[in-house]
Amino acid sequence: MKSFALLAAAGAFAVFAGAAAQAAEYGKCEPQGERGSIKLETIAADTLTVATVLPNPGWYNGVSPEKIEDGFEYCMGAEIAHRAGLDKVRLVNMAWDQYISGTASNYDIGIAGTTITEARKQVFDFSQPYFSSNLGVAVKKGADVTAENIRTKRIGVLQGNMGSDWVIGTLKPEQQPGLYQSQPDMVTALIAGQVDAIISDTTLVLSATNGTNGMIEVIGQFELDQGYGIVLPKGSANAATIDQAVATFREDGTLAGLSAKYLTPLFGVDPATIPVWNQN
Repeated sequence: MKSFALLAAAGAFAVFAGAAAQAAEYGKCEPQGERGSIKLETIAADTLTVATVLPNPGWYNGVSPEKIEDGFEYCMGAEIAHRAGLDKVRLVNMAWDQYISGTASNYDIGIAGTTITEARKQVFDFSQPYFSSNLGVAVKKGADVTAENIRTKRIGVLQGNMGSDWVIGTLKPEQQPGLYQSQPDMVTALIAGQVDAIISDTTLVLSATNGTNGMIEVIGQFELDQGYGIVLPKGSANAATIDQAVATFREDGTLAGLSAKYLTPLFGVDPATIPVWNQN
């Protein structure tokens, strides 16, 4: 009888443990890797705290941190949490300039389409790239903007974004670029005729213009030898683990699967088909 009671108790514990393992809160994401296969030090128990910049459709699907359920970057964060044996992903939404300044410390990792640059490496630790990035040029449909005359046009850029640094330091337009705090603000300025073109990550301008019913189109892109990396506070104990996680995601097809599921439908076009403009 005692043996039966012990077995029953053990069985009940196993059922409880199994139920707990299924209680992870990842929205609609479906992590595929081995749970608990990596170890992370987190600022909150059983939670991966992710800094990001919203809205960002396709990458984060939802209107606020509490409403996000899936998307390429959100589900990549969920995959990291799952493999680290963490049951929750908590988003911390920031303005872009706050996020990229490196002054915030209330997060474990940052995932917000952050282009890796040497200057930013002085402020953050980065993973290896999880996505290649170019700079796309978006205009109102039919606008007289070309690779040859782009420098003479009024250009809008996202403040603190790699695109703004590149436009100012490399493209060097005749007029000072207009600086905007968010992607929606930049698109609104373009529609209102306040600028002739906006330049930002090709993926971002594609996602932003795909919902304008053809009012805006992406007509070209400047090719850069850079990519998006996961951000960590400088000196983070998790840097090597996150870097290896991204490498594993690439090898096991996780990144390709997320791209096919969330990005291809979002853009409505393969970014590789956008014409590449000469920088000279």
